[in-house]
Amino acid sequence: MDRFQKIEKTYNYLRKLWFDYWTQDVVFTYQWWFEIFVVIFPLFLWWRFVDKTRLKEISLVGLITAGIAFILDQIGTSLGFWIYPYTLTPLERDEFTPADLSIVPFIYSMIYQRFPTWKKYILAIITYASFASYIGENIFQWLGIYKIIKWNHLYSVPFYILIGIFVKVVLQKVNSIESHSKGKE
Repeated sequence: MDRFQKIEKTYNYLRKLWFDYWTQDVVFTYQWWFEIFVVIFPLFLWWRFVDKTRLKEISLVGLITAGIAFILDQIGTSLGFWIYPYTLTPLERDEFTPADLSIVPFIYSMIYQRFPTWKKYILAIITYASFASYIGENIFQWLGIYKIIKWNHLYSVPFYILIGIFVKVVLQKVNSIESHSKGKE
């Protein structure tokens, strides 16, 4: 048997093992129900508080931050920095969907919407980065949803800040292009 066939056989075994674990030890636990809540509640809040006159712009903030969070989660779990013992579905072993696709986009879009100037925006992003890293991650750790293997909460802070800066720069560029294009009409 060549190396790839051995890897494929091991992956098939791990997939079955993960599915059995998920169906027997994860689904319908309090952690699983908490994750359901964490996915749905921020979406309701977002719709309630989003500035509907800037819906496309604010939605783009959420989409970009969700994509970045999802990719960074994939990288972190692939490198063995952390793992998620409890997930919403058996398909998402390597990312934390409630955070990546709900909490993170909600918070960044609300910060973006509420703080238009760079000074206040950066202060809000730093506050969020600190809160998410030291309180949010610890709550999910305490609940058993998030398990750190080779990571420190301190390492998360600059990533949260850089995501916020990146999304603001991108949106400013998009808005500039849009304004410039409208001026040509």
